[in-house]
Amino acid sequence: MIEFKAECGHTVRARDEDAGGVVRCSYCGRNAGVPESGSADLDFLFNEVQQTEEPETGGWRRKRRKGKPLFARKKRTSGEFNPFAVVWRLCYAAALISIVVVVVKMVVIPLCDPQKRAQMFGGSSPTAQSSKRDEAAAKAPGRTRGPGLIRDTKVTGLYVGSIPTGAMVYCIDESKAPASGRINQVAGCTQFRTPGEFPHPADGSYVVEVSFPWTDSSLNDYPNYLPFRKQLQTGSHEERRRLVNKYFIPDEASALFVDQTEDQVYIVRQYRGVMVRQNQSKGVRALFLPRIPGGDSRIFTIEPLVKEYIPNVKSYEFDEKTVRRELKFHELPDADQSFVVEALWRIGLVSYMTAERRVYLFKIGIQDGDFTARVLPEASE
Repeated sequence: MIEFKAECGHTVRARDEDAGGVVRCSYCGRNAGVPESGSADLDFLFNEVQQTEEPETGGWRRKRRKGKPLFARKKRTSGEFNPFAVVWRLCYAAALISIVVVVVKMVVIPLCDPQKRAQMFGGSSPTAQSSKRDEAAAKAPGRTRGPGLIRDTKVTGLYVGSIPTGAMVYCIDESKAPASGRINQVAGCTQFRTPGEFPHPADGSYVVEVSFPWTDSSLNDYPNYLPFRKQLQTGSHEERRRLVNKYFIPDEASALFVDQTEDQVYIVRQYRGVMVRQNQSKGVRALFLPRIPGGDSRIFTIEPLVKEYIPNVKSYEFDEKTVRRELKFHELPDADQSFVVEALWRIGLVSYMTAERRVYLFKIGIQDGDFTARVLPEASE
């Protein structure tokens, strides 16, 4: 089959046997001369170009095979590598991956977030619901939020804590307590462990005892505690009281006992005149912390207590700026101020001895977060 262009520009097809003859153009109806072969005109043109541009080499001229156009498209055989097909497939894969990423980011991930899922479907988010619950709880009677001891609820009653925790607590109305001595054997005495609460007691004055057995593991980890126990074992009643006052830092306790029973020895701090009022929380916090001497062996220091023996958990909220201003008023060095503030964040109560051997008790109110400071009498050695 021979294909060629007629004068009108239309492609005309003729049989091979019509080569050199004349056929009628089906488009314009005029006669058109059929070339000798289907590629004769093009071969003639390309031969002209080759003859003018290609140099002669070795006495012979490069010739094209007759009947094959110079730029004829080569048919690809099965299994032949096609770079264009690979590029198209890569582009398609990249587009598909991009679509998947967008869908995951815009739809799947938000569905895994309860808050965003609620927003997508027009509901309220769990965070918003929690905020509403907190607001409602804050407005509920008997529940307060804000500075002071950090608790889920602020019960009205008596809170008792200790450092270390886990001490046994005994509590009784002062009118029912003996004038002196322990109260743990008095009928009607309330018992619990620290940290704990005596919720909604009747208004009045109470006696509170906080005690540890001298074998308690937390106390045994203190420096020089075993030699201290050996001294207690053989000491008289008055010597035991003096040794305990010398070993532990002071707090608000009105009396200190070393109580020996048939089976055990107990170290006891007793607090009298603990006033409980309606709709108020009263706190008692017992400090069973060792005195650690500084440069002057007669002065205990705050830094090792905070670093080694006070739990590293924030338990109180207060205005730090106000507390630092008050500590500066009491002429505490800047370095010690930071340790006192840290102790108040953690336990809400700490003793501090100045270079002049004045002993302060710094305290954060459990209900209102107010800061107070008082001077304690230093026990004689």
